[in-house]
Amino acid sequence: MKKWLLFALKLVLTAACLWWALRGENFRDSILARPSELGWQWLVPGIALAGVTVFLTALRLWLLLAAAGVRVSLWRATELTLIGNLFNLAAVGGLGGDAARIILLIRDHPERKMAVTMTVMFDHLVGFVAMALVFFMLTAGRFDALASQSVETKAIMRFAWVFFIGGMLFVTTLFVLSYPSVHARIHGRAKEGRFAFLRRFPEIYDMYRKDWPRALTSLLVAIVMLPIFYATTWCGARAAGSEVGLEPVLVAMPVSDMLGALPLSIAGLGVREASLKVLMEDLTGMAPDIAVAAGLIGFFCSLVWALVGGLLFLNPRDRVKVSEIKELNAGSHV
Repeated sequence: MKKWLLFALKLVLTAACLWWALRGENFRDSILARPSELGWQWLVPGIALAGVTVFLTALRLWLLLAAAGVRVSLWRATELTLIGNLFNLAAVGGLGGDAARIILLIRDHPERKMAVTMTVMFDHLVGFVAMALVFFMLTAGRFDALASQSVETKAIMRFAWVFFIGGMLFVTTLFVLSYPSVHARIHGRAKEGRFAFLRRFPEIYDMYRKDWPRALTSLLVAIVMLPIFYATTWCGARAAGSEVGLEPVLVAMPVSDMLGALPLSIAGLGVREASLKVLMEDLTGMAPDIAVAAGLIGFFCSLVWALVGGLLFLNPRDRVKVSEIKELNAGSHV
């Protein structure tokens, strides 16, 4: 019951954010009210770019699983990525994208439960580091110009810098603590205890230090993937009639993507569009309704591949039982 209440709350917040993004606009004059005027031909490259994003995300996961000693085919990693994207849209029965991937991987490799769980978590860290690096590369040396816009843009850009710098410090600290000599000094020789399993976390993460070529390659894949993913929103802007270049969209999207990743709405809907409305208007003078349409069309391009994940999920092999969800949520797999 609590999970459905949480979903209902996210639904309300999603609607509220979309309302905020569109408030003050005459909807009848908006491009959103005139779908026949949209440049639908831009959906083809948008959907294609979203598909490339799925493949590169799967490649990243495949590399990290290999570094952790979990052998899967690249096609299986792609299947898991598509199914995970489906569940990221809305937690079905309390099951999110990460939980779905973990459960299905553990079914294939029941002897590697810890490695599977930690790899999926580490995959997020790689994605975060890539997002931070892309953001820094696009905004370094231009912060004053970017933050000299409206009060909202200045606040958003400062929050993004603090958020990404803080996150990078956290990831660095995690790797320092995972280094064998530091790890041994913290825990000593004690192997028993109620929370002894926690000592295995640094050992799992240290596998990526040992197999650094795969870990570094996965990071490079993520860095290449992000601009391709952000370009789906640029296709959305072009479909909505904007002549905006790709660069301003690439500058705005890491911030918008970061805000959309916060657990405030369903799949970041509303939050992402609201931030795009502010950023794109300040950076390019883009009309608010065009910016909102760009975000929604970009989301639709990714939604197409999530629906493909839904078709794959119909395979009896990949159906998840309620008991498995409860077991994972209880932490028994860890």
